Amino acid sequence: MNQSNWFSIDDLELQHQTSPANPPVIKERKLPEKLDMDSILSQYKQIEINSNLIKYIVFENETTENTKQINVKSKIKLKCEERDLEGNLANKGTNNIQATKISMASSIPYIQGLKSAFLTMKEGDIAWFKLSNEQMYTEQEIASGIPVQNLQKYFKIDILEVTQPELPIDLTSLENRLKQMELFKIEGNQFYEKQQYQSALLRYQRGLNFLEKWPKKFESNPVAIEAKRNSLLVLSSNKAQCLIKLQDYKQAISVLEPLIGQMRNKQYEVKNYYRLISCFHKIDEQVKADFYYRQVIHMCQLSQEEKHLFNSIKFKK
Repeated sequence: MNQSNWFSIDDLELQHQTSPANPPVIKERKLPEKLDMDSILSQYKQIEINSNLIKYIVFENETTENTKQINVKSKIKLKCEERDLEGNLANKGTNNIQATKISMASSIPYIQGLKSAFLTMKEGDIAWFKLSNEQMYTEQEIASGIPVQNLQKYFKIDILEVTQPELPIDLTSLENRLKQMELFKIEGNQFYEKQQYQSALLRYQRGLNFLEKWPKKFESNPVAIEAKRNSLLVLSSNKAQCLIKLQDYKQAISVLEPLIGQMRNKQYEVKNYYRLISCFHKIDEQVKADFYYRQVIHMCQLSQEEKHLFNSIKFKK
């Protein structure tokens, strides 16, 4: 048996991608500093969204998918070109078409001011908007009598990607609770494979916290009982392995010792004995290391390779 196979999570080396020797040079297109906006906008269909906002449709995606339509909770990847009423480019001398990501839930004034514009768009749409500066103020601010600058701006908005927040899982059903338990393990394993052991540890702990809040209505369901027991063992075992990687051997022991009695004939029984004995050896508690070594020899049928591996810990000075 290869020693690397002794863990419920495999130690994977990070794959380092090398870039080509001569990567292609991409020249960024500079935007013209001034445009004849009347001439440009006359080409497009015009829609008055409200008294402070006019839309000019450059391109409209014909998709009917609801997931592509922007709503008040969407996250958007877009390009935005800003010009004043005379067609002058904002931030002259810079490339102003870098893609950026925003959330419709953001309280940033520009996003709030353009919210009505965004809500008329979907993924793939491109449009110009003529925006009165009053659009950037809330009704409460205007009603309070604060000075409102009557400026106008143009924004060309290109919606590259729209993502909608995932709806929370309905955890009242057993099927969904089992899916959520598996998700904690998968996410923890992903962090572990990236050698982000602290993040993996936190994810496994979240899974264990989730199990502590197990609904009483599932306590008589044999499928739920077995799934909960197995998840508890796997998440605890993986948590201990993260603690070992973080060299917190005493804390790993506190997790592993209670597991040993529950692991009889389970998949990770021998592996957890190996971890536990290794931890005791690391903190120079050889008496306990010997105790669990005798126990695993008595309780488990070890292969010659497994016996040799345990002995390499037991007699290592």
